[in-house]
Amino acid sequence: MSVRKLTLCGVFICFAAALSALETWLPPICPIPGVRVGLGNIVTLLVLYLGGKWRAGDALYIALLRCVVAGLITGSPMNIAYGITGGVLALLSMTIAKRLLPKEQSLDYIPFAGVSGAVLHIAGQLLTAAFFYGSFTVFAYAPILLASAIIGGAFTGLCTMLLLKKLSPKFLDGVRNI
Repeated sequence: MSVRKLTLCGVFICFAAALSALETWLPPICPIPGVRVGLGNIVTLLVLYLGGKWRAGDALYIALLRCVVAGLITGSPMNIAYGITGGVLALLSMTIAKRLLPKEQSLDYIPFAGVSGAVLHIAGQLLTAAFFYGSFTVFAYAPILLASAIIGGAFTGLCTMLLLKKLSPKFLDGVRNI
């Protein structure tokens, strides 16, 4: 990995971690505990859809380190475990969605990849909670979290799609070729 790409990965990690941390500090958008939009995932989707020299492995690297840094910033080590498990499953589903969805106008399909990622992110978090608490009763919370994941995933996917469409092509080409 070149120094320029490593530096840009660091910027992406910091930006994603800051968005994740900010989201934990903001007033909740919903009175139900655990319901979040997942703003840090915008960066993961962005890297996944950048193209050029950026691969799914780069997005995985950024997603994993974002979870660690955000957990350290917020002082919540449990969030690291939840984030890593959910993040790996989310990226797996987003990568599969990217490959399966039509290639023509692929930017228009990013919200669908965001939804698939958010749903599997919730599944990973529920599995982690079941492991830590030693009980499958946490799955009773699944319908609420899955509904919020569909909304949050569509929102983060839409934000990513708009970001990629609005950034200048010259800037994006420069980033793609690092």
